[in-house]
Amino acid sequence: MQIRRFRAADMRQAIRKVRDAVGPDAVILSNQRLPTGEIEIVAALDYDGSLPSSMTPKPAAPPRPEPSTDPSADYLNRIERAKQQAPAPKAPNTAQTAPVEKTTNRYFDMPPLSQDQSDPAVEEALSVRNTESTKQLQDMERELKSVRALLEQREKMERQQTESRSGAKENQVEVKIREKLTSLGLSEFVVSRLIDDIDLKGREDDWNRLLAHLADYIPVRSSAAELKGCVAFMGPTGVGKTTTIGKIAAQYVLKHGASGVVLITTDTYRIAAHEQLRAFGRILNVPVEVVNEYSDLNEVLAKYAHYSLVLVDTAGMNPRDSNLERQLLMMKRARASLKKLLVLPCTSQRQVLKTVIDVYSQVQLDGCVLSKLDESASLGEAISVVIEEGLPVVYIADGQRIPDDIEPARAHNLISRAVYTADHYSQLYGSLKYGS
Repeated sequence: MQIRRFRAADMRQAIRKVRDAVGPDAVILSNQRLPTGEIEIVAALDYDGSLPSSMTPKPAAPPRPEPSTDPSADYLNRIERAKQQAPAPKAPNTAQTAPVEKTTNRYFDMPPLSQDQSDPAVEEALSVRNTESTKQLQDMERELKSVRALLEQREKMERQQTESRSGAKENQVEVKIREKLTSLGLSEFVVSRLIDDIDLKGREDDWNRLLAHLADYIPVRSSAAELKGCVAFMGPTGVGKTTTIGKIAAQYVLKHGASGVVLITTDTYRIAAHEQLRAFGRILNVPVEVVNEYSDLNEVLAKYAHYSLVLVDTAGMNPRDSNLERQLLMMKRARASLKKLLVLPCTSQRQVLKTVIDVYSQVQLDGCVLSKLDESASLGEAISVVIEEGLPVVYIADGQRIPDDIEPARAHNLISRAVYTADHYSQLYGSLKYGS
């Protein structure tokens, strides 16, 4: 075993000399401060686990190194004293020597004075960090984080309260609006679509804006100020087909004369079903033709092709009537110039109206006439159906007077009638309920 001594002005320089001269395989046996103030380190090569006799400490008076101001030297002294007090190690074999050297010489495996030392004693000895300053900084950081968390939590709570108040207000407005729209008889689909499309402000003009937007939903045939050509009126029994034909024919005759008008009926299923239409013909002085099993609708239409207005009345049948198929087949085979309008009574339930449209849509309807507005307690059902089905409204009829109680459809007028009807029947129902 080779032993070498190294001297330097301080411990750092001494350790650097050992590392440069001997390398990482050196083992530090002892260190001390000399009277000159220098640091002396005794290092060994080929260390076999034993100390030379000259360095064996005396049991009675173990050497005490002089007090040093260098913390690294103090730390190495403590290590040396611990080694001298420990029992003598057994003679190591070759396999055990490597780990002993590795452990004893850990200062050369890692750069000295590194701030990443995991041993608290080394950190303290080499003055890597100022514990008090670090603790103060950590305390300040924790306090700042705590204050920030409190501020963020308070801001979040205030934002949630604001959103909650705003949401509650908007919800109340929406609930009231939804109730008012439902009171008109509108379907849930139409009501939800309206509320989704309109940004409710909670102001007085919300209701007017909703009604105006509802009017935009209604499909109308604005060019129907005056019908011309061949037009067939279809629909179930008692919806007002014949009366509607009489009103339109009377208006045309009053404006243009009777020379260009003809009335045609295909209703041969009921006894004297065509007598009402013949009565209209006599009053207006216009011809009336009956299409039966001995005649063909297309032949009659061709006969009066030069007329300005040809109005066709069809048989009123229940959608479940088996004879309805023949009526629909006749309309399918009719000339392409024949327009087909479905008469829908506003007194019918929404599902009934939808069923009628589903059945008669086989003949490619061109529009509809909303009848019996004066007899209905709510127009919302009929309005909802034409919106959902996309069926244009051509005329609205609201009475029995001929030719007065019919007019071309206008969406805003229809909405006004719906609001008036709902208010009127609401007041009427209230007076009947409370007896006032």
